[in-house]
Amino acid sequence: MHGLPCPDVLEIVDSGSDVIDSGPCDYLPKTSLWERLGSVSMMDIESSNFCWTSLSSLHHTKHTTASSEPTEDDINRSFEVTVNSGGVVFIALFKTSKNGEVPSKEAAAVIKIAPSRMATQSERFGYELAKWLGVRTPQGRVIHSSSCEWQQIKDAVENARHEAIAVGDELQEMICTEMLEALELSRCLFLMNYVHGSPLLESTTPFDSPEFAEKTAEALGRILILDLILRNEDRLRCRPLGWRGNYANLLVAYKEAYANLDSLDDIHDSAIIRYKPEIIKSPKKQKQRRSVSISGSVGSDISELLEDSYDQIEPEISSFHIVAIDSGVPRRPPASKRTKDQESYPRLVELTLNNLDYSSNLLFEVSIGKLGTPGPEEYDMSSDYSYHSPLSESDMVAIVNSFRGGFRSALRDLQRFHIFLLTLYQKLDALLKIFFNLMYKGSNESDKEDAGHSDSPLCRVEAHTDLSDSEVPRHMRRPSRTLSRDSFDMSSPICRESFMMKNWKANGDASRGLRLTMKLREFNKYAKVDSELNKEIEQWNDMLRTDVVKLCHDNNFNTGFFEGIDNSVAVDAYELKVRLEHLLERISLISDAASTERPSQITYHMYIGGALAARSTYTLRHLGITHVLCLCANEIGQSESQKPCLFDYRNFSINDDENAEITDVFQDACD
Repeated sequence: MHGLPCPDVLEIVDSGSDVIDSGPCDYLPKTSLWERLGSVSMMDIESSNFCWTSLSSLHHTKHTTASSEPTEDDINRSFEVTVNSGGVVFIALFKTSKNGEVPSKEAAAVIKIAPSRMATQSERFGYELAKWLGVRTPQGRVIHSSSCEWQQIKDAVENARHEAIAVGDELQEMICTEMLEALELSRCLFLMNYVHGSPLLESTTPFDSPEFAEKTAEALGRILILDLILRNEDRLRCRPLGWRGNYANLLVAYKEAYANLDSLDDIHDSAIIRYKPEIIKSPKKQKQRRSVSISGSVGSDISELLEDSYDQIEPEISSFHIVAIDSGVPRRPPASKRTKDQESYPRLVELTLNNLDYSSNLLFEVSIGKLGTPGPEEYDMSSDYSYHSPLSESDMVAIVNSFRGGFRSALRDLQRFHIFLLTLYQKLDALLKIFFNLMYKGSNESDKEDAGHSDSPLCRVEAHTDLSDSEVPRHMRRPSRTLSRDSFDMSSPICRESFMMKNWKANGDASRGLRLTMKLREFNKYAKVDSELNKEIEQWNDMLRTDVVKLCHDNNFNTGFFEGIDNSVAVDAYELKVRLEHLLERISLISDAASTERPSQITYHMYIGGALAARSTYTLRHLGITHVLCLCANEIGQSESQKPCLFDYRNFSINDDENAEITDVFQDACD
């Protein structure tokens, strides 16, 4: 988690506590940090007018205890606060009131520093995908150390530290010092809106009325699609998928927490519009359908095919939103998990779309028993969680349909921008093949020189890799040179990120050595001293900006990558391509499972359906169907789509004529 969701996480549960925040502003009333955060305004962190000079104080969540005096452990603690995706989090408070105004008005933002640049950029990428699926997330952007803003941040933190020293605030001085240390070691940070909310399961409002529960269920349906794409098992509990869940990553934010969102930019010309223009209504109608999300961007409910759940929301129902945090895109899931996904994803998606009972059981699972109905033993959670819902059975049917509606709506959004993601992947793949050829050319030319030099450009890293030889381009499997590890120093990005990984707990790509990525970095260093090769790389960078960066910009899609210095562009391209490759693999699993339908029941033992129903294996088995009669103009090709190990098939050739006599076929089926 990184949104600092609740009093439990902040360790200041009692809002009436006498906790005194020892900030540098003496005129602030004595109040807890949690209370102060509850009254702050939300900042538009993407505004060009965003100013760091108004930074007044920084806060570490676990440095705030029941006493305003820092303990020895507090003073000696460094980078202790970790989050699920790795890294440290600071809450930044800004003055927004005029000089002398009492009480002082404040705004808040969250600064997250992950163990690596890729982890930060991947989280920004995940937030972009969430926005496209209509899932509410905090507004966020990546700030790189190469930008002018980085120095502004350092200056603002240094000023806050001096103010803390002036008033004798040791805790604030220590936190500012930690922040300055982190800035020195880091290559980027993730700046986000602060969302003042509580974890979903600790809130009663989303479940205590049919209207609220329907809205919550609809949001859970969308979030489930997002997490299936991301393969995020650290939010919703779903035992059929092997997900443990972490509901601190789902916040309930109330109206006061996002009251100023109306002032934010609401223009969202997404790639959905570019790639599927026929689904957009007239401009007037389209404008009416815009819904500003917690992140300050317009939601993705722009299709006439989507349900009108957001259009018809009553004022009191819109008083809260479900906000998803910590949505990073993993680099490459383990092979064992990928294999399991290929088995479990199709079943879950197909049955959620085609079977109401299964959907109800699944909703019961992902809501930890607060919505839906308990089902088979795999969903029976009575021993884990006890909750007596005030909702009637008819209410629950409507709630389950809302869950399925949110699931379907997000699935439609996904299918629309699937084309864009595929286009982006193909362009990256083509450009990287060109770049690998440059690397191969450079290595061959260098082979003509003395091969014994220890400072040769391509780094050969044998250990700590998650890349198999089969995943490395064929001409890159046997590097022709090695780089002496003794030549590493703390000024190199590799060593700096290695240092960060040793000192911070993390999972995913930040904890692994990436062999080909390191080769790309070292090749960029070597190319600088070869004027001809450097010129070719500059031309390649221009091609990437024209083909990829412009594509994303034209479609208002922010991957979080390609915003750093040119030296990292090839690395970013490769890392984004790897993530897209596995995203598209999961999207294909989901899309194939969605290309199914439930057959219609015509008698107690007989169903009728088309080709989609015939290929809906999990739906047919769930209904108890054992025999399938295939009626086609000819039998050629029928066997290719059939699964005789699961069903008994009878194939019949009939005329493609609506007046054809098929009574005998149904008689055979009944017999």
